[in-house]
Amino acid sequence: MSASDQFERARGRSTLNLSVLAIVSGWRSILQRGQVDRTTLRSAALLGRAALLIAVGFFVIVAPAAELAGLTGPVGAPPNAKRVQTLRITQPGTYENFLVDGDWIDQDLVRINADNVVLRNCTIRYGRRDGLEIYGRNVVVENCHIHHVISGTFKAEKNIDSHGITGRPLHLVVRNTEISHVTGDALQFDPGRKAEPYAWDDVRIEHCLLWTGPLDRDYATYRQGEIPGENAFDSKVAPDGPRARITITNTLMRGWGHGAIGNGAALNLKEKIQAVIERCVFVDNDIAFRCRGAGSGRASAWVTANDCTVYRTSRVFRLESKVEHVKIHGLALGEGVEGKFDEAPGAGEGFELTGERAAPALAPWPYRSLPVGL
Repeated sequence: MSASDQFERARGRSTLNLSVLAIVSGWRSILQRGQVDRTTLRSAALLGRAALLIAVGFFVIVAPAAELAGLTGPVGAPPNAKRVQTLRITQPGTYENFLVDGDWIDQDLVRINADNVVLRNCTIRYGRRDGLEIYGRNVVVENCHIHHVISGTFKAEKNIDSHGITGRPLHLVVRNTEISHVTGDALQFDPGRKAEPYAWDDVRIEHCLLWTGPLDRDYATYRQGEIPGENAFDSKVAPDGPRARITITNTLMRGWGHGAIGNGAALNLKEKIQAVIERCVFVDNDIAFRCRGAGSGRASAWVTANDCTVYRTSRVFRLESKVEHVKIHGLALGEGVEGKFDEAPGAGEGFELTGERAAPALAPWPYRSLPVGL
Protein backbone atom coordinates (compact mmCIF):
# COMPACT_ATOMS: atom_id res chain seq x y z
CA MET A 1 0.00 0.00 0.00
CA SER A 2 1.31 3.45 -0.89
CA ALA A 3 1.95 6.15 1.69
CA SER A 4 -0.97 8.20 0.32
CA ASP A 5 -3.32 5.20 0.66
CA GLN A 6 -2.17 4.67 4.26
CA PHE A 7 -2.77 8.36 5.00
CA GLU A 8 -6.30 8.26 3.53
CA ARG A 9 -7.20 5.19 5.58
CA ALA A 10 -5.85 6.76 8.77
CA ARG A 11 -7.74 9.99 8.09
CA GLY A 12 -10.90 7.99 7.44
CA ARG A 13 -10.59 6.11 10.71
CA SER A 14 -9.95 9.35 12.61
CA THR A 15 -13.04 10.98 11.08
CA LEU A 16 -15.13 7.94 11.91
CA ASN A 17 -13.97 7.88 15.53
CA LEU A 18 -14.76 11.57 16.09
CA SER A 19 -18.15 11.25 14.37
CA VAL A 20 -19.11 8.17 16.38
CA LEU A 21 -18.27 10.02 19.62
CA ALA A 22 -20.53 12.89 18.57
CA ILE A 23 -23.42 10.52 17.76
CA VAL A 24 -23.02 8.62 21.04
CA SER A 25 -23.09 11.92 22.92
CA GLY A 26 -26.29 12.88 21.09
CA TRP A 27 -28.04 9.61 21.93
CA ARG A 28 -26.98 9.93 25.57
CA SER A 29 -28.59 13.38 25.68
CA ILE A 30 -31.82 11.97 24.26
CA LEU A 31 -31.96 9.13 26.76
CA GLN A 32 -31.30 11.47 29.69
CA ARG A 33 -34.45 13.47 28.86
CA GLY A 34 -36.55 10.60 30.21
CA GLN A 35 -39.34 11.11 27.68
CA VAL A 36 -39.87 10.85 23.94
CA ASP A 37 -41.60 13.77 22.21
CA ARG A 38 -41.67 14.95 18.58
CA THR A 39 -38.44 16.93 18.96
CA THR A 40 -36.73 13.89 20.45
CA LEU A 41 -37.87 11.66 17.60
CA ARG A 42 -36.65 14.19 15.03
CA SER A 43 -33.25 14.31 16.76
CA ALA A 44 -33.04 10.53 16.80
CA ALA A 45 -33.84 10.33 13.10
CA LEU A 46 -31.17 12.88 12.25
CA LEU A 47 -28.60 11.00 14.30
CA GLY A 48 -29.50 7.72 12.59
CA ARG A 49 -29.13 9.31 9.17
CA ALA A 50 -25.77 10.77 10.18
CA ALA A 51 -24.58 7.36 11.35
CA LEU A 52 -25.55 5.81 8.00
CA LEU A 53 -23.80 8.52 5.96
CA ILE A 54 -20.66 8.24 8.04
CA ALA A 55 -20.60 4.46 7.65
CA VAL A 56 -20.96 4.77 3.87
CA GLY A 57 -18.28 7.45 3.72
CA PHE A 58 -15.92 5.37 5.83
CA PHE A 59 -16.43 2.39 3.51
CA VAL A 60 -15.58 4.52 0.47
CA ILE A 61 -12.43 5.84 2.12
CA VAL A 62 -11.18 2.60 3.65
CA ALA A 63 -12.34 -0.16 1.29
CA PRO A 64 -10.38 -0.03 -2.00
CA ALA A 65 -11.86 -1.21 -5.29
CA ALA A 66 -11.15 -4.82 -6.24
CA GLU A 67 -7.89 -5.31 -8.10
CA LEU A 68 -8.72 -6.71 -11.56
CA ALA A 69 -6.73 -8.51 -14.22
CA GLY A 70 -7.97 -8.07 -17.76
CA LEU A 71 -9.54 -5.33 -19.83
CA THR A 72 -10.50 -1.97 -18.36
CA GLY A 73 -12.63 -0.68 -21.22
CA PRO A 74 -13.81 -1.21 -24.79
CA VAL A 75 -11.39 -2.57 -27.39
CA GLY A 76 -11.36 -2.56 -31.16
CA ALA A 77 -12.43 -0.24 -33.93
CA PRO A 78 -15.53 1.95 -33.58
CA PRO A 79 -18.44 1.61 -36.05
CA ASN A 80 -17.19 4.51 -38.17
CA ALA A 81 -13.62 3.14 -38.43
CA LYS A 82 -11.69 3.35 -41.68
CA ARG A 83 -11.51 -0.12 -43.27
CA VAL A 84 -8.23 -1.23 -44.88
CA GLN A 85 -6.68 -4.58 -45.80
CA THR A 86 -3.20 -3.74 -44.46
CA LEU A 87 -1.63 -0.82 -42.64
CA ARG A 88 1.98 0.35 -43.01
CA ILE A 89 3.27 2.95 -40.55
CA THR A 90 6.60 4.60 -41.38
CA GLN A 91 6.24 7.99 -39.67
CA PRO A 92 5.76 9.04 -36.02
CA GLY A 93 2.24 9.92 -34.96
CA THR A 94 -1.07 8.65 -33.62
CA TYR A 95 -2.97 6.14 -35.78
CA GLU A 96 -6.44 5.27 -34.55
CA ASN A 97 -9.85 3.97 -35.54
CA PHE A 98 -8.81 1.46 -38.21
CA LEU A 99 -10.52 -1.82 -39.07
CA VAL A 100 -7.72 -3.86 -40.63
CA ASP A 101 -9.44 -6.83 -42.27
CA GLY A 102 -6.89 -8.86 -44.21
CA ASP A 103 -9.43 -11.13 -45.89
CA TRP A 104 -6.83 -13.91 -45.39
CA ILE A 105 -4.04 -12.13 -47.23
CA ASP A 106 -0.63 -13.83 -46.95
CA GLN A 107 1.02 -10.72 -45.45
CA ASP A 108 1.50 -9.09 -42.07
CA LEU A 109 -1.59 -7.02 -41.42
CA VAL A 110 0.02 -4.05 -39.64
CA ARG A 111 3.70 -3.08 -39.62
CA ILE A 112 5.20 -0.26 -37.57
CA ASN A 113 8.64 0.79 -38.84
CA ALA A 114 8.91 4.10 -37.00
CA ASP A 115 9.58 5.54 -33.55
CA ASN A 116 7.11 7.44 -31.36
CA VAL A 117 3.91 5.81 -32.61
CA VAL A 118 0.54 5.35 -30.88
CA LEU A 119 -1.83 2.73 -32.33
CA ARG A 120 -5.25 3.07 -30.74
CA ASN A 121 -8.81 1.76 -31.13
CA CYS A 122 -8.06 -0.67 -33.95
CA THR A 123 -9.34 -4.12 -34.91
CA ILE A 124 -6.83 -6.36 -36.69
CA ARG A 125 -8.15 -9.64 -38.07
CA TYR A 126 -8.16 -12.36 -40.73
CA GLY A 127 -4.56 -12.70 -41.90
CA ARG A 128 -2.15 -15.56 -42.61
CA ARG A 129 1.00 -13.91 -41.20
CA ASP A 130 1.44 -11.67 -38.14
CA GLY A 131 -1.23 -9.34 -36.89
CA LEU A 132 1.10 -6.52 -35.81
CA GLU A 133 4.88 -6.26 -36.28
CA ILE A 134 6.76 -3.53 -34.42
CA TYR A 135 10.27 -2.42 -35.32
CA GLY A 136 10.44 0.90 -33.52
CA ARG A 137 11.06 2.70 -30.25
CA ASN A 138 8.55 4.35 -27.92
CA VAL A 139 5.43 2.65 -29.27
CA VAL A 140 2.07 2.45 -27.48
CA VAL A 141 -0.68 0.01 -28.48
CA GLU A 142 -3.95 0.55 -26.65
CA ASN A 143 -7.62 -0.40 -26.89
CA CYS A 144 -6.97 -2.76 -29.80
CA HIS A 145 -8.48 -6.15 -30.70
CA ILE A 146 -6.34 -8.64 -32.63
CA HIS A 147 -7.96 -11.95 -33.52
CA HIS A 148 -8.05 -14.85 -35.97
CA VAL A 149 -4.56 -14.55 -37.42
CA ILE A 150 -4.11 -18.09 -38.76
CA SER A 151 -1.67 -19.96 -40.96
CA GLY A 152 -1.11 -23.62 -41.79
CA THR A 153 -3.26 -26.38 -40.37
CA PHE A 154 -3.75 -27.66 -36.85
CA LYS A 155 -1.98 -30.98 -37.49
CA ALA A 156 0.89 -29.73 -39.65
CA GLU A 157 4.34 -30.47 -38.22
CA LYS A 158 5.81 -27.14 -39.32
CA ASN A 159 3.62 -24.11 -39.70
CA ILE A 160 4.58 -20.48 -40.18
CA ASP A 161 3.77 -18.91 -36.83
CA SER A 162 1.19 -16.17 -37.02
CA HIS A 163 1.64 -14.01 -33.93
CA GLY A 164 -0.65 -11.36 -32.53
CA ILE A 165 2.12 -8.83 -31.78
CA THR A 166 5.77 -9.45 -32.57
CA GLY A 167 8.94 -7.73 -33.78
CA ARG A 168 11.84 -6.00 -32.03
CA PRO A 169 10.43 -3.11 -29.97
CA LEU A 170 12.31 -0.87 -27.57
CA HIS A 171 10.15 0.85 -24.91
CA LEU A 172 6.78 -0.66 -25.84
CA VAL A 173 3.51 -0.43 -23.90
CA VAL A 174 0.54 -2.63 -24.79
CA ARG A 175 -2.48 -1.56 -22.77
CA ASN A 176 -6.14 -2.65 -22.62
CA THR A 177 -5.80 -4.90 -25.66
CA GLU A 178 -7.39 -8.26 -26.47
CA ILE A 179 -5.56 -10.90 -28.53
CA SER A 180 -7.09 -14.28 -29.35
CA HIS A 181 -7.03 -17.17 -31.82
CA VAL A 182 -3.58 -16.83 -33.33
CA THR A 183 -1.64 -19.87 -34.52
CA GLY A 184 1.64 -18.66 -33.01
CA ASP A 185 1.86 -16.61 -29.80
CA ALA A 186 -0.27 -13.70 -28.72
CA LEU A 187 3.03 -11.87 -28.07
CA GLN A 188 6.54 -12.88 -29.14
CA PHE A 189 9.78 -10.90 -29.06
CA ASP A 190 12.13 -11.24 -31.00
CA PRO A 191 11.69 -14.03 -33.57
CA GLY A 192 14.91 -12.98 -35.32
CA ARG A 193 17.02 -12.90 -32.10
CA LYS A 194 18.89 -9.80 -33.30
CA ALA A 195 20.71 -7.09 -31.36
CA GLU A 196 21.26 -4.60 -34.20
CA PRO A 197 20.46 -1.78 -34.49
CA TYR A 198 19.11 -2.49 -30.99
CA ALA A 199 17.75 -5.50 -29.12
CA TRP A 200 14.20 -5.61 -27.82
CA ASP A 201 13.85 -4.32 -24.25
CA ASP A 202 11.57 -2.52 -21.78
CA VAL A 203 8.21 -3.99 -22.76
CA ARG A 204 5.13 -3.46 -20.55
CA ILE A 205 1.87 -5.37 -20.99
CA GLU A 206 -0.92 -3.84 -18.90
CA HIS A 207 -4.56 -4.86 -18.41
CA CYS A 208 -4.76 -7.13 -21.44
CA LEU A 209 -6.79 -10.24 -22.27
CA LEU A 210 -4.77 -12.95 -24.02
CA TRP A 211 -6.76 -16.09 -24.74
CA THR A 212 -7.61 -18.93 -27.06
CA GLY A 213 -10.17 -21.71 -27.30
CA PRO A 214 -12.03 -23.94 -29.76
CA LEU A 215 -12.94 -22.16 -32.97
CA ASP A 216 -16.66 -21.50 -33.34
CA ARG A 217 -16.47 -22.22 -37.10
CA ASP A 218 -13.90 -22.81 -39.86
CA TYR A 219 -11.31 -20.04 -40.26
CA ALA A 220 -8.84 -20.16 -43.15
CA THR A 221 -7.28 -23.65 -43.01
CA TYR A 222 -8.34 -24.42 -39.41
CA ARG A 223 -11.51 -26.31 -38.73
CA GLN A 224 -14.31 -25.70 -36.25
CA GLY A 225 -13.43 -27.00 -32.78
CA GLU A 226 -9.65 -26.87 -33.27
CA ILE A 227 -7.67 -24.74 -30.82
CA PRO A 228 -5.03 -22.47 -32.38
CA GLY A 229 -2.14 -20.99 -30.46
CA GLU A 230 1.07 -21.87 -28.66
CA ASN A 231 1.68 -19.35 -25.85
CA ALA A 232 0.32 -16.04 -24.62
CA PHE A 233 3.92 -14.80 -24.50
CA ASP A 234 7.15 -16.35 -25.81
CA SER A 235 10.62 -14.81 -25.47
CA LYS A 236 13.55 -15.07 -27.88
CA VAL A 237 16.70 -13.02 -27.25
CA ALA A 238 19.95 -12.33 -29.09
CA PRO A 239 22.57 -14.46 -27.26
CA ASP A 240 25.13 -11.63 -27.27
CA GLY A 241 22.62 -8.89 -26.47
CA PRO A 242 21.66 -7.41 -23.08
CA ARG A 243 19.14 -9.08 -20.79
CA ALA A 244 15.72 -8.09 -22.13
CA ARG A 245 13.16 -6.79 -19.63
CA ILE A 246 9.42 -7.41 -19.77
CA THR A 247 6.75 -6.58 -17.20
CA ILE A 248 3.25 -8.04 -17.45
CA THR A 249 0.71 -6.61 -15.03
CA ASN A 250 -3.01 -7.09 -14.41
CA THR A 251 -3.38 -9.33 -17.45
CA LEU A 252 -5.75 -12.27 -17.87
CA MET A 253 -4.45 -15.33 -19.75
CA ARG A 254 -6.80 -18.17 -20.60
CA GLY A 255 -6.81 -21.42 -22.59
CA TRP A 256 -3.15 -21.87 -23.56
CA GLY A 257 -1.35 -25.19 -23.91
CA HIS A 258 -4.13 -27.30 -25.39
CA GLY A 259 -3.16 -26.82 -29.03
CA ALA A 260 -0.73 -28.45 -31.41
CA ILE A 261 2.54 -28.25 -29.40
CA GLY A 262 3.76 -30.05 -26.30
CA ASN A 263 4.29 -28.09 -23.07
CA GLY A 264 2.43 -25.09 -24.41
CA ALA A 265 2.02 -22.47 -21.71
CA ALA A 266 0.50 -19.12 -20.98
CA LEU A 267 4.02 -17.78 -20.44
CA ASN A 268 7.02 -19.40 -22.14
CA LEU A 269 9.81 -17.53 -20.35
CA LYS A 270 13.18 -18.48 -21.76
CA GLU A 271 16.63 -17.21 -22.70
CA LYS A 272 18.20 -14.00 -21.38
CA ILE A 273 15.17 -12.12 -20.06
CA GLN A 274 14.19 -10.53 -16.78
CA ALA A 275 10.43 -11.02 -16.52
CA VAL A 276 8.24 -9.51 -13.81
CA ILE A 277 4.68 -10.88 -13.75
CA GLU A 278 2.42 -9.03 -11.31
CA ARG A 279 -1.27 -9.29 -10.37
CA CYS A 280 -2.12 -11.55 -13.30
CA VAL A 281 -4.81 -14.24 -13.49
CA PHE A 282 -4.42 -17.58 -15.31
CA VAL A 283 -7.38 -19.83 -16.19
CA ASP A 284 -7.67 -23.13 -18.10
CA ASN A 285 -4.01 -23.40 -19.11
CA ASP A 286 -1.93 -26.55 -19.29
CA ILE A 287 1.04 -24.63 -17.82
CA ALA A 288 0.82 -21.11 -16.41
CA PHE A 289 4.57 -20.37 -16.12
CA ARG A 290 7.10 -22.32 -18.18
CA CYS A 291 10.45 -21.07 -16.85
CA ARG A 292 13.48 -22.28 -18.73
CA GLY A 293 17.10 -22.36 -17.63
CA ALA A 294 20.37 -22.20 -19.52
CA GLY A 295 21.13 -24.60 -22.34
CA SER A 296 22.31 -24.83 -25.95
CA GLY A 297 24.38 -21.68 -25.57
CA ARG A 298 21.51 -19.62 -24.21
CA ALA A 299 21.24 -18.00 -20.77
CA SER A 300 18.65 -18.72 -18.09
CA ALA A 301 15.53 -16.62 -17.79
CA TRP A 302 15.01 -14.72 -14.54
CA VAL A 303 11.37 -14.67 -13.42
CA THR A 304 9.55 -12.85 -10.61
CA ALA A 305 5.85 -13.61 -10.06
CA ASN A 306 4.05 -11.33 -7.59
CA ASP A 307 0.43 -11.73 -6.43
CA CYS A 308 -0.75 -13.93 -9.31
CA THR A 309 -3.88 -16.10 -9.20
CA VAL A 310 -4.29 -19.46 -10.96
CA TYR A 311 -7.33 -21.65 -11.70
CA ARG A 312 -7.96 -24.92 -13.58
CA THR A 313 -4.37 -25.47 -14.59
CA SER A 314 -2.44 -28.75 -14.88
CA ARG A 315 0.93 -27.31 -13.82
CA VAL A 316 1.36 -23.86 -12.37
CA PHE A 317 5.16 -23.70 -12.73
CA ARG A 318 7.27 -25.89 -14.99
CA LEU A 319 10.87 -25.31 -13.91
CA GLU A 320 13.34 -26.47 -16.53
CA SER A 321 17.13 -26.85 -16.61
CA LYS A 322 17.76 -25.42 -13.14
CA VAL A 323 16.26 -22.06 -14.09
CA GLU A 324 17.80 -19.30 -11.98
CA HIS A 325 16.31 -16.53 -9.85
CA VAL A 326 12.69 -17.65 -9.86
CA LYS A 327 10.92 -15.66 -7.14
CA ILE A 328 7.27 -16.37 -6.34
CA HIS A 329 5.43 -14.14 -3.87
CA GLY A 330 1.73 -14.06 -2.96
CA LEU A 331 0.62 -16.93 -5.21
CA ALA A 332 -3.10 -17.82 -5.00
CA LEU A 333 -4.34 -21.23 -6.16
CA GLY A 334 -8.03 -21.62 -6.95
CA GLU A 335 -10.23 -24.41 -8.18
CA GLY A 336 -8.97 -27.10 -10.53
CA VAL A 337 -5.22 -26.69 -9.98
CA GLU A 338 -3.69 -30.15 -10.37
CA GLY A 339 -0.06 -29.46 -9.49
CA LYS A 340 1.98 -26.50 -8.32
CA PHE A 341 5.36 -27.56 -9.71
CA ASP A 342 6.50 -29.67 -12.64
CA GLU A 343 10.18 -30.02 -11.87
CA ALA A 344 12.18 -30.61 -15.01
CA PRO A 345 14.39 -31.03 -13.01
CA GLY A 346 13.54 -27.97 -10.88
CA ALA A 347 14.77 -24.54 -9.86
CA GLY A 348 18.39 -23.48 -9.59
CA GLU A 349 20.01 -20.79 -7.46
CA GLY A 350 18.05 -17.81 -6.20
CA PHE A 351 14.69 -19.60 -5.82
CA GLU A 352 12.11 -18.02 -3.47
CA LEU A 353 8.54 -19.00 -2.53
CA THR A 354 6.67 -16.89 0.04
CA GLY A 355 3.23 -15.67 1.05
CA GLU A 356 0.69 -18.03 -0.51
CA ARG A 357 -2.95 -16.94 -0.21
CA ALA A 358 -6.50 -18.02 -1.00
CA ALA A 359 -8.02 -17.32 -4.43
CA PRO A 360 -11.50 -15.81 -4.85
CA ALA A 361 -14.27 -17.86 -6.45
CA LEU A 362 -13.99 -18.14 -10.23
CA ALA A 363 -16.75 -16.54 -12.30
CA PRO A 364 -18.28 -18.46 -15.23
CA TRP A 365 -16.94 -17.79 -18.73
CA PRO A 366 -17.19 -15.49 -20.67
CA TYR A 367 -15.54 -12.59 -18.86
CA ARG A 368 -13.29 -9.67 -19.79
CA SER A 369 -11.57 -9.38 -16.42
CA LEU A 370 -11.32 -11.23 -13.11
CA PRO A 371 -10.40 -10.17 -9.57
CA VAL A 372 -6.84 -10.87 -8.51
CA GLY A 373 -8.08 -11.44 -4.96
CA LEU A 374 -5.75 -9.12 -3.06
